[in-house]
Amino acid sequence: MLARIVRLAVVMVCAAVGSVAGHAAAAPAVGRNPVLVIGGYDADQGKLESLRTWLGARGYPAYSMVLLGNPTGTAAIADSAHAVADKVAEIRRETGAVRVDLAGHSMGGLTQRHYAKFLGGSDQVGTYVDFGTPELGEPLGWLCSAWSQGCRDLAPGSEFLTELNADPAVPPGLPAYHLFSEGAGGETNSLPGATNRSIQSFCPGRQVGHADEPVDGAVRELIDSALRGGPLTTSCP
Repeated sequence: MLARIVRLAVVMVCAAVGSVAGHAAAAPAVGRNPVLVIGGYDADQGKLESLRTWLGARGYPAYSMVLLGNPTGTAAIADSAHAVADKVAEIRRETGAVRVDLAGHSMGGLTQRHYAKFLGGSDQVGTYVDFGTPELGEPLGWLCSAWSQGCRDLAPGSEFLTELNADPAVPPGLPAYHLFSEGAGGETNSLPGATNRSIQSFCPGRQVGHADEPVDGAVRELIDSALRGGPLTTSCP
């Protein structure tokens, strides 16, 4: 996400209107909540779909979506949170599930947390997982803030983040996990009320680029173990 924000800030003026794209996986497995994978700023949809497919092969009814805006995530994060709410409602209608698990990458984590905290999501979400999410914001958001409300929301100290991080940061009683890569900027900040663990605490010395987190084998296994209720485990493939 970070490198792409820099590139986009230099070379383009983005549109503020976008669309949400969703993809479904195989039929539900008994005892598993559906899981919705949510991309971040300028998300690589191929990587999101790869993670969705991997989770589907593990027995989850798995779906994916991107945020609003062109590129994705440039619209207001709160607007994208409403799109998440709509997608969760659609999944619940389709599957008959009472709750849907969430796995949001980068800005996708902030979006799903707004949904869980302010849009009634705490009653509809089973397990909350974010990975690579800058919980307190990312300074590079200022570089594209002139034309993107999403970037303004992402910048540290924004009104959006101030409201989102007011106590409690996560709705009480919601099982929540924050996974991050050490040395990767804003994502290393902890999420109060969640289990916070770095990838390197399981796989010492592992190099995981921010954009590659959705396709990293260790990250995937940590997400899977979180969705199963923990403890967090990975074989560091």
